[in-house]
Amino acid sequence: MALFDSILLNSIMPTYLVVAVGFLLERKLHLDKRTLSRLAIYFLTPALVFNSMMSTEVSPGQVVRVLLAVFLVTAVMVAAALLVGRLLRWTERAVDGLVLSVAFMNAGNLGLSVAMFAFGQAGLELATIYYVGTNLAVNTVGAFFAARGNGGGRQALGKLLRLPGLYAFAVAIALRVLHLEAPVIVMRPIELVSRATVPVMLVMLGVQLSQTRLAGQLGRVSLAVAVRLVGGALVGLAVAPVLGLSGLARQVVTMQSATPTAVNSSLMAIEFDADPEFVSSVILVSSLLSSVTLAILLALIA
Repeated sequence: MALFDSILLNSIMPTYLVVAVGFLLERKLHLDKRTLSRLAIYFLTPALVFNSMMSTEVSPGQVVRVLLAVFLVTAVMVAAALLVGRLLRWTERAVDGLVLSVAFMNAGNLGLSVAMFAFGQAGLELATIYYVGTNLAVNTVGAFFAARGNGGGRQALGKLLRLPGLYAFAVAIALRVLHLEAPVIVMRPIELVSRATVPVMLVMLGVQLSQTRLAGQLGRVSLAVAVRLVGGALVGLAVAPVLGLSGLARQVVTMQSATPTAVNSSLMAIEFDADPEFVSSVILVSSLLSSVTLAILLALIA
């Protein structure tokens, strides 16, 4: 119990306190969510990704294994959602909403912060690699399920190709492979900007939660939340050893796999009308409950 209390107070609650600030700021000041989102996507996230990849001591092989972990976790969770939806005879659009709710995790807003507090800089670097993988997943696989009912796949692919974080990741990897370093005059401002990424993303999550209303679908929402938080943790625990991940890498992959539903899932659901009220409700409930489930998980895998 002492370990659980320590993790909850030192690794989880600091994250949720910043989320709460975002929640309150939205209620009092009505922050512009679109501006915050664009700031994070087009400026802060690329800086974090590039700085993490240039400074990390994670080996190329480890990077590949973490990205494979994202792929496997996503694939298993998509399959689980499709199976549950078919067994319960949900409509196709309801199943699409379930896929968006359980297969794509908040490895950015929440996962990066928890990794930083729980595992330090080394954990943050591994969590950033996982986050890049989830960006790829939600903007490809997630976009497919969100758009398949109205033929919007090409538009979603175009959005993926405009994400600068992916190019920052590719450039950093290329420089590492070629054993080249970016000039100090470039790296110092990038490092400075990268430090702002996690707190701004947590404020964004608070703003999103403040604007979300729980839809009248308690049974469906509860099922999706259980699959996302509990199922995600179990799949992460199973996938890590299969890929030869141990120690810190295993802990980070397991923790990231168990984070709540990605905020981007709501954006996809709204964009393509894939049961957006349901998806937003799952984001709200899973984000609140994950404060406890993540603390329990971290205590178990410590």
